[in-house]
Amino acid sequence: MQEKSVLEQENVADTYDEPSYIIVDKNALCDIFKFTFCGICNQSTLKLEFGHKYGFSHQLKLICKTCSEQKMECFTSPKLEKKSKNTSTPFDVNVRAVHTFLAISGGHASVEKFCMFLNMPLMSSKTFNEIKFYINSCFPNCVELCT
Repeated sequence: MQEKSVLEQENVADTYDEPSYIIVDKNALCDIFKFTFCGICNQSTLKLEFGHKYGFSHQLKLICKTCSEQKMECFTSPKLEKKSKNTSTPFDVNVRAVHTFLAISGGHASVEKFCMFLNMPLMSSKTFNEIKFYINSCFPNCVELCT
């Protein structure tokens, strides 16, 4: 009997009703797939590639380097509902991050320091301000209360 690859097995990971985040080193995330076999070519050449980034949300692609099969593609955060024609559709993690930095009276300068100390890609001030506008359109008094 042939064993199933990790990707073919049932998903036994915990699931949550709402998004739930952890901070993970990219190398540790890539190492998860280092010895995982591709279900098509049976080689352990799966590689996690990081695509576009939108604030703190990143596009992930799992690709077999032997047979070029793309196993999956996703973002590290779900998108929220579009609230108006004047706002873009933000990722949940970005809204939570901006809301947090506003609540602790940090603003974008604090986001810069946070990213610098964690060696993370920076969320642009443009994205920060767009999300601040989104939060204000959803919760009109929130931005004033947080600042």
